[in-house]
Amino acid sequence: MSLGNHIRVFLCVVFMGVLVGYVFNTQKDITDHAYIEVVKEGYLENFSDVTVRNAFNYAFFEPYWRYYEAQTGEHVVELSGDILFQGKDGHAILQFVVNEQTEQFSLRAMKFNDTVLNTAQKQQLVGLVYQTWEMKQLAYE
Repeated sequence: MSLGNHIRVFLCVVFMGVLVGYVFNTQKDITDHAYIEVVKEGYLENFSDVTVRNAFNYAFFEPYWRYYEAQTGEHVVELSGDILFQGKDGHAILQFVVNEQTEQFSLRAMKFNDTVLNTAQKQQLVGLVYQTWEMKQLAYE
Protein backbone atom coordinates (compact mmCIF):
# COMPACT_ATOMS: atom_id res chain seq x y z
CA MET A 1 0.00 0.00 0.00
CA SER A 2 1.25 3.46 -0.82
CA LEU A 3 1.54 6.32 1.65
CA GLY A 4 -1.56 7.97 0.12
CA ASN A 5 -3.66 4.85 0.79
CA HIS A 6 -2.40 4.69 4.40
CA ILE A 7 -3.46 8.29 4.94
CA ARG A 8 -6.93 7.61 3.45
CA VAL A 9 -7.41 4.56 5.67
CA PHE A 10 -6.23 6.53 8.69
CA LEU A 11 -8.64 9.39 7.93
CA CYS A 12 -11.53 6.95 7.43
CA VAL A 13 -10.81 5.29 10.78
CA VAL A 14 -10.62 8.67 12.55
CA PHE A 15 -13.85 9.83 10.89
CA MET A 16 -15.65 6.61 11.88
CA GLY A 17 -14.37 6.96 15.45
CA VAL A 18 -15.67 10.53 15.66
CA LEU A 19 -19.02 9.49 14.19
CA VAL A 20 -19.42 6.56 16.62
CA GLY A 21 -18.41 8.81 19.53
CA TYR A 22 -21.00 11.40 18.52
CA VAL A 23 -23.79 8.85 18.22
CA PHE A 24 -23.10 7.34 21.64
CA ASN A 25 -22.58 10.66 23.40
CA THR A 26 -25.78 12.37 22.27
CA GLN A 27 -28.02 13.12 25.21
CA LYS A 28 -30.41 10.30 25.98
CA ASP A 29 -33.83 10.78 27.51
CA ILE A 30 -33.65 10.75 31.28
CA THR A 31 -36.26 8.17 32.26
CA ASP A 32 -35.03 7.42 35.78
CA HIS A 33 -35.07 10.54 37.93
CA ALA A 34 -36.37 11.38 41.40
CA TYR A 35 -38.78 13.99 40.01
CA ILE A 36 -40.41 11.38 37.78
CA GLU A 37 -41.15 9.36 40.91
CA VAL A 38 -42.50 12.48 42.67
CA VAL A 39 -45.05 12.93 39.90
CA LYS A 40 -45.86 9.23 39.49
CA GLU A 41 -46.50 8.76 43.21
CA GLY A 42 -48.28 12.09 43.63
CA TYR A 43 -51.89 13.13 43.22
CA LEU A 44 -53.54 15.69 41.01
CA GLU A 45 -55.78 18.25 42.63
CA ASN A 46 -59.35 16.91 43.00
CA PHE A 47 -58.17 13.33 42.38
CA SER A 48 -56.72 12.21 45.68
CA ASP A 49 -57.96 8.62 45.47
CA VAL A 50 -55.41 7.40 42.91
CA THR A 51 -51.80 8.23 42.08
CA VAL A 52 -50.93 9.87 38.79
CA ARG A 53 -49.05 6.71 37.77
CA ASN A 54 -52.03 4.41 38.28
CA ALA A 55 -54.54 6.70 36.61
CA PHE A 56 -52.48 7.31 33.50
CA ASN A 57 -51.23 3.73 33.23
CA TYR A 58 -54.87 2.67 32.88
CA ALA A 59 -55.77 5.35 30.34
CA PHE A 60 -52.64 5.63 28.18
CA PHE A 61 -51.38 2.96 25.84
CA GLU A 62 -47.65 2.55 26.49
CA PRO A 63 -47.10 5.57 28.75
CA TYR A 64 -43.59 7.03 28.50
CA TRP A 65 -42.08 9.18 31.25
CA ARG A 66 -39.04 11.43 30.93
CA TYR A 67 -37.40 14.27 32.83
CA TYR A 68 -35.59 17.35 31.60
CA GLU A 69 -34.59 20.76 32.86
CA ALA A 70 -36.17 23.48 30.74
CA GLN A 71 -34.23 26.50 29.51
CA THR A 72 -36.11 28.49 32.16
CA GLY A 73 -34.54 26.28 34.84
CA GLU A 74 -37.86 24.55 35.62
CA HIS A 75 -37.83 20.83 36.31
CA VAL A 76 -40.20 19.18 33.84
CA VAL A 77 -41.56 15.67 33.93
CA GLU A 78 -43.18 14.76 30.65
CA LEU A 79 -45.66 11.95 30.16
CA SER A 80 -46.69 10.82 26.72
CA GLY A 81 -48.84 8.04 25.39
CA ASP A 82 -51.64 7.12 23.06
CA ILE A 83 -55.26 7.65 24.07
CA LEU A 84 -58.73 7.94 22.57
CA PHE A 85 -59.75 11.58 23.13
CA GLN A 86 -62.70 13.44 21.62
CA GLY A 87 -63.45 10.46 19.42
CA LYS A 88 -59.96 10.33 17.91
CA ASP A 89 -57.05 8.01 18.50
CA GLY A 90 -53.97 10.08 19.08
CA HIS A 91 -50.85 10.88 21.01
CA ALA A 92 -51.02 13.03 24.16
CA ILE A 93 -48.16 14.81 25.88
CA LEU A 94 -48.50 16.23 29.39
CA GLN A 95 -45.91 18.36 31.14
CA PHE A 96 -45.68 18.55 34.91
CA VAL A 97 -43.45 21.18 36.52
CA VAL A 98 -41.87 20.15 39.83
CA ASN A 99 -40.96 22.74 42.47
CA GLU A 100 -37.43 21.94 43.58
CA GLN A 101 -37.89 23.18 47.17
CA THR A 102 -41.26 21.62 48.01
CA GLU A 103 -41.27 18.70 45.55
CA GLN A 104 -44.85 19.66 44.72
CA PHE A 105 -45.86 19.61 41.07
CA SER A 106 -48.44 21.15 38.80
CA LEU A 107 -49.78 20.15 35.43
CA ARG A 108 -48.77 22.92 33.05
CA ALA A 109 -49.16 22.05 29.40
CA MET A 110 -50.87 19.42 27.28
CA LYS A 111 -50.89 18.55 23.63
CA PHE A 112 -52.97 16.08 21.70
CA ASN A 113 -51.84 15.19 18.19
CA ASP A 114 -49.51 18.22 18.22
CA THR A 115 -52.30 20.64 19.14
CA VAL A 116 -51.90 22.57 22.38
CA LEU A 117 -54.98 22.08 24.55
CA ASN A 118 -56.82 24.98 26.15
CA THR A 119 -57.94 24.91 29.78
CA ALA A 120 -61.32 23.27 29.06
CA GLN A 121 -59.71 20.60 26.87
CA LYS A 122 -57.07 19.90 29.54
CA GLN A 123 -59.78 19.38 32.14
CA GLN A 124 -61.66 17.14 29.73
CA LEU A 125 -58.61 14.97 29.04
CA VAL A 126 -57.70 14.64 32.73
CA GLY A 127 -61.34 13.86 33.52
CA LEU A 128 -61.31 11.16 30.85
CA VAL A 129 -58.16 9.63 32.33
CA TYR A 130 -59.64 9.39 35.81
CA GLN A 131 -63.01 8.24 34.48
CA THR A 132 -61.22 5.43 32.63
CA TRP A 133 -59.44 4.46 35.84
CA GLU A 134 -62.74 4.39 37.76
CA MET A 135 -64.47 2.28 35.10
CA LYS A 136 -61.64 -0.24 35.10
CA GLN A 137 -61.74 -0.41 38.90
CA LEU A 138 -65.47 -1.17 38.76
CA ALA A 139 -64.85 -3.86 36.15
CA TYR A 140 -62.39 -5.60 38.49
CA GLU A 141 -64.73 -5.55 41.48
